[in-house]
Amino acid sequence: MTLNELPIPIIYGGLYLLSLAVAVRRRKVFPLSDTLTIALIVGFGFTGLVYLIAPHPVSTPAQHGVKTSEVIFTLAYLALTAALLIRGAPIPAAWKSHFLKRKFATLVFKLVVFVLFPLAALRLLWGTEWFELGFSAGDITGQLRSAAVLILLFGGFNLLVGGAAAPIRKRQFILRQIIVGFILVTLWDVLEVGLVEEFFFRAFLQGRLIAFLDSPLAGICLASLLFGLAHAPGIYLRRGDKYGPLGERPSLIDSILYAILALSPAGWFTGLLYWRTQSLLAPILVHAAVDAVAHTAEFLEGVGIQRRADTQARSSSDQ
Repeated sequence: MTLNELPIPIIYGGLYLLSLAVAVRRRKVFPLSDTLTIALIVGFGFTGLVYLIAPHPVSTPAQHGVKTSEVIFTLAYLALTAALLIRGAPIPAAWKSHFLKRKFATLVFKLVVFVLFPLAALRLLWGTEWFELGFSAGDITGQLRSAAVLILLFGGFNLLVGGAAAPIRKRQFILRQIIVGFILVTLWDVLEVGLVEEFFFRAFLQGRLIAFLDSPLAGICLASLLFGLAHAPGIYLRRGDKYGPLGERPSLIDSILYAILALSPAGWFTGLLYWRTQSLLAPILVHAAVDAVAHTAEFLEGVGIQRRADTQARSSSDQ
């Protein structure tokens, strides 16, 4: 580590400690223990695991010089997308009450905003190569091996403690429904979560920052912080999640604290995974499968699959 790499990690560390101090003061209303558990296991544990098992190219492919104008565009576009997320996807009124149509409209919106437009801008305006944007095979065997280990461990962790996975843990759906639902949601999340977020935050944002700052450590720290903060408005405006760590109707300050303390460390492990592999393949697979654990129950309910307890209650009332 050189002296030039220190300022941003130090600033990030200071902001993290300040947020932790505020969270301690708000521990009666803020889920401090759950948040720190996620930070320690995901941020430190899985980041360390990625460092040990992820393939590392013999030499990092040389990238073209990132101009100041390119970085300004990247940060400005990040601000624009945050504003668009606050407003939400433009969904036709007739589709809002239909689960699959609403999901499809959201997917199209995300692909255009988070992938197609920034990809076209970098390719056309700055001549960015495909491999610089993560579209490189790299060490496919090593990536698949690393992804399998991370999916089993991180997915298992999400299944055991994740709030959104509670209906699955409680066996409120039959096994066949869970398996089919998980497979379908994983395939969907490869696009909506994996490609969208990993391209935007890792290949687009982190890639520009690392090249501009000439420091993988500084670039990953800054990109991870922005990754966490970009989720805060959505957490607050969506009024939380019944099964989420913040519960329903979280305050804005709690949403920001959770974004910094829990979500930004999650960006470390995917950020390092992308930098080590120089490819989007492993990050997309891991992100999609892990999130699918949390999204399966929502999907089953969205397509009209009744939980066991609800089905039994209906049967009893009909008798």
